[in-house]
Amino acid sequence: MPSRTSLTAALALTLLLLGAGCACEGDAATPDGGRRTIDGATSVDAAMSDASMVTPVPGTGECAWEPGERPTAELPPVHTNEYVIELARWEIANDGRDPVETRDRMNAAILWATENGFDKIVVPPGTYLVGEPTNDVYAAGIELQGNMTFELSEGAVIQMAPNDRWNYCVINVDGHDDVTIRGGEIVGDRADHVFEGGGAHDEGHGVCVWTAVSRVLIEDTVLRELTGDGVLIVGRRESDTEPEAPTTHVTIRNNDIHHNRRQGVSIVGGHNVVVENNHIHHIEGTAPQFGIDIEGAGRTDRDILIYRNAFHDNAGGDIVTSTGRNVWIEENTMTQCQADADGRYDPALPCDLEEQVDGPIIIWKETDNVIVNNSIRMQMRTVNGQYGILGYTRRDGPTRMNPVGNYIAGNTLYDAGIHMAHNMRYFVSNNTVYEGLILGYLLGCTRLEHNRINRTARENYKLRNVAGTAEGNVLNRTEGFPPEDDVQVHFPMAIDAPYRNSSPVFW
Repeated sequence: MPSRTSLTAALALTLLLLGAGCACEGDAATPDGGRRTIDGATSVDAAMSDASMVTPVPGTGECAWEPGERPTAELPPVHTNEYVIELARWEIANDGRDPVETRDRMNAAILWATENGFDKIVVPPGTYLVGEPTNDVYAAGIELQGNMTFELSEGAVIQMAPNDRWNYCVINVDGHDDVTIRGGEIVGDRADHVFEGGGAHDEGHGVCVWTAVSRVLIEDTVLRELTGDGVLIVGRRESDTEPEAPTTHVTIRNNDIHHNRRQGVSIVGGHNVVVENNHIHHIEGTAPQFGIDIEGAGRTDRDILIYRNAFHDNAGGDIVTSTGRNVWIEENTMTQCQADADGRYDPALPCDLEEQVDGPIIIWKETDNVIVNNSIRMQMRTVNGQYGILGYTRRDGPTRMNPVGNYIAGNTLYDAGIHMAHNMRYFVSNNTVYEGLILGYLLGCTRLEHNRINRTARENYKLRNVAGTAEGNVLNRTEGFPPEDDVQVHFPMAIDAPYRNSSPVFW
């Protein structure tokens, strides 16, 4: 375990990062790779946001727990023996025609190069239309080999040809380790796809990383207009004859992922996955419609870091985890709409998002998450109300099988609140909420410490049957929130004495 500071020092660091009520966004992905700030925040050095600020949660017995370590992912080796694909030699069209021939010939060139000692394959500029229906449901694209870099030159576009198959991979990494995909654009057929023959046609993906592979890097790429996801990560499910085998050590960084129908990134059986410095936006078309969806479908997902990404205009929400263990959601910027081309909130812009179904961050009951130093802004209600961080639960009281809880600290929420219900082991600390509320219902082993709600018109701390401890929480009802109007709010709760300050409702 890394060395950890005391809880007091951790909270002080969180306050330092927040500054005057503003979360620090740091590096979000920008076209020029520059550092971004949102809402006037100051960029933070990555060294200030490591595991040293996340400490064991004080308590005894079932109320004592410790967050997992900050996830990392191993990178593939650097590949330097370069081969630039010779278009004339391989008779590859780069003007957007002949998708079957283009696919076959580019795959042949990649295979030849890797078999002849080259490990970095470079695609010259141009538009490469690919796609070959290989059965009734699948259209095949580019097939990568193991231990290689596939680099698209500036101006190079790999695009799926229009088809009527519900499943395709523009670029496929199937069973191969140590692969890097870099640069250019990876484009789907969304605009011209034939949505016939039944089904949701929601499995057309930009990059597919399948079948228990390890060490894959996807960086500096545009992934857009897919009928499914920008990136799909899938591990092998346990069967009667084989154990589960997750896909491991996948890094997705510095990409622009947008205008896909289903998701930006789906993680379905991934361990040690890092998603950082991406711009993920305008995901809309078919459910779930999230920026990032962690949903194992019978597989396990664990040790996932979602760091310094910019999210906006995503019709389902930004991040949902239904199966994740030790998921860190750190220093991301989320705004439902009114974001400029770089993902910065601009109140002068119109809100073009018609609705957001679920909300910015959705965590399911038995997941455990570290949610720290994010900036979350809402302009509209969802079906769940106006909550920036919301826990989906079963109505079975304050119970939890997972011995690790949820750590929510240092976040800044604008017109959005925090929702917790029917659960245990929440540590909620040093969050700043503007025009929102912190709601708790049927909670055990809960700690509410040093949170601030700046309120002008709405409810604030709304608690019913919440057991645990609370200290240092502040409410300021005044427009402009002058410090002299801070009011310390006291909640006389205990581990064995649930507290309530609201009437019975169903949450």
